[in-house]
Amino acid sequence: MAPADLFAPQLENPSAPSGRREPRLWVRRLGLFQNPQTIIRDISLKPGLNIVWTPDMASSGKAALAHGSGKTTFCRLLRACLGEPDYATEPQRTRLMVNFPNGLVAAEVIIEGICWIAVHNFGLGGRSFVVAAASIEDALERGPQEGDATSLDPAITQAFFSSLKNRSPQEVGDDHIWDVLRAWLSRDQECRLADILAWREPKTQTRSRAQGLSGAAKLTMVRLALRALDPEEQEAASTEKALASAAEEERKQHAYREQRRADKFSKIRSALSVGEDIELDDTLSHKGLVSLAEKGLTDAMREELPATPDVSALFEQLAELNSRRAARVDDRQKQENAAERKLGEAVRLKSEADIGEIDVTQGRIRVCSICRVSVDEVLAQGCGISLEQCDVQSIRKSIAEKKTLASALEKEARTATEEAQRLKAVIAQIDQEIQTVNGKTQDANALVHAAQKAAGKVQDRVYQAKRILDDTRALKQSIEAKDSTPAVPSELEAVRAKLDEGRKRAQQAIRTLEERYRGIMAAWLPEGVDGAIKFDGKGLKVDAQFSQRGEVSTAALDSLKIVAFDLAALHLAVEEKASLPAFLIHDSPREADLDETLYARLFDLVKQWEEGTDPPCFQYIVTTTTAPPKHLQNEQYVRLEMSSTPATERLFKVDL
Repeated sequence: MAPADLFAPQLENPSAPSGRREPRLWVRRLGLFQNPQTIIRDISLKPGLNIVWTPDMASSGKAALAHGSGKTTFCRLLRACLGEPDYATEPQRTRLMVNFPNGLVAAEVIIEGICWIAVHNFGLGGRSFVVAAASIEDALERGPQEGDATSLDPAITQAFFSSLKNRSPQEVGDDHIWDVLRAWLSRDQECRLADILAWREPKTQTRSRAQGLSGAAKLTMVRLALRALDPEEQEAASTEKALASAAEEERKQHAYREQRRADKFSKIRSALSVGEDIELDDTLSHKGLVSLAEKGLTDAMREELPATPDVSALFEQLAELNSRRAARVDDRQKQENAAERKLGEAVRLKSEADIGEIDVTQGRIRVCSICRVSVDEVLAQGCGISLEQCDVQSIRKSIAEKKTLASALEKEARTATEEAQRLKAVIAQIDQEIQTVNGKTQDANALVHAAQKAAGKVQDRVYQAKRILDDTRALKQSIEAKDSTPAVPSELEAVRAKLDEGRKRAQQAIRTLEERYRGIMAAWLPEGVDGAIKFDGKGLKVDAQFSQRGEVSTAALDSLKIVAFDLAALHLAVEEKASLPAFLIHDSPREADLDETLYARLFDLVKQWEEGTDPPCFQYIVTTTTAPPKHLQNEQYVRLEMSSTPATERLFKVDL
């Protein structure tokens, strides 16, 4: 690298166009109110350098932490007045609503010489609104009215970003241009200057569109704002993306088709039992995979189907046997029922015949069956009960008839029982015949199933052979019509050439930005520095190289590059060479590893810009815990000084 004293970049103070008497956008005043009538803190700001300082222990001489005073809250409230959706995290919003149920923040924001008052309520009782008025007090006295805007975004977008409409990325949209760029110009302190495109940390719950924005979209917005992306390049980039996507899809489809052909060939080769020495292109040669497939189909179709045995006669025989058996079972049941009935009747008759008789041979006395009196006594003396004369002969005849009938019934019962036993043997014989026929039927069914299975295998071989032939013919046709590897479409090449031309045209704006960046780095590090800024389709890269400055840490260097980049953009905005307001907030950049010497030069550089222009047409707001240079520790530059202890010296003058 050339010696720094000869070729160090020179940075002129930013100069606004002739006639410009103030920044196109700046915040004149920020007020915190307990209610619309009671102000808690009234903070006046100015064009140029504005310092919000919470002295640390080293600079304050007090045992008070530098954190917790409200610096970041101040920045977020200022951002809310400039249109940010949320001013605090959920717990912080809750604490503010509890402590200030009627509280609000209001700001006097000057846009193109017009004073706009943005009012944002903490509690649930009021309504946020934006109105053009002379002061915060006038706006509060007027109050919100029907038709009032709720955000400054439309007014700021109209003033600065009309040329960017219809050019912002789809995921941004024209209505959120300022929302995204505001995030860049007022980075979250939690991002710690970690990356050029790191603007909003999710845990801060800002609900800014920038929070979930892709890096590509952020880069596009930065390039648009810096006028480093002309419409032709942007259009070409969009076309190139579509064409490249289509070309990549065609390449993938080609690769897919090639793989499908290779897989199909492998399966066909395996199915035809062809060796691996046969290559894919051999399907078209004399080695003839198609011929092999045709022969396979012919062989399969010639194979005879096995004969299927006739089992109908067996089923007929089985049906006849089952019918005979059912008839014999029915006959047997009838015989058994008849034997049981006749035997029961014989028993009844014998019982009746035995009533009233005596067995003389065994010494018993015959008695009347009715009155149980001795028959001989009745015959000798007469019956005292019956009105009729006892006819012993008739009784004896009836008894004899019953005994005869009983004997006949017993004989018939024995005959029926014997017939039932005979039928039982007949049924058993039929069962044996049925079992024999069932066995023959099962054997025949097994033969039928085997024949069917064999026939199915033959049919499957025919089907598979037919399928292999079809696949082989299709593969042959595919190879004959094989498409070549897709080349990059000429249309895509033309668009990429146009894209390169657009990027070359954008280089002028990038070189201008780089000049400012290098000048800022040289002002910070006069011992020797060089830097570069590169924009391309892949991203944004900011670089710096130092000589004789080996003690600069990597973290400090990275933070320094980001701050320098932001200031370079601010410089261009003052000169109106960028589609940006000349407005920038850095929340505690010292927390991002900037060493004390470099940190002091930051203040001196911006002070130099302010003093070198009359009037300064930018506004730079920086919060700090590290003391600014002594000559800046006055009301002209320190617009707000706070402390974490006591609570009355915090932003809201209470412990939240």
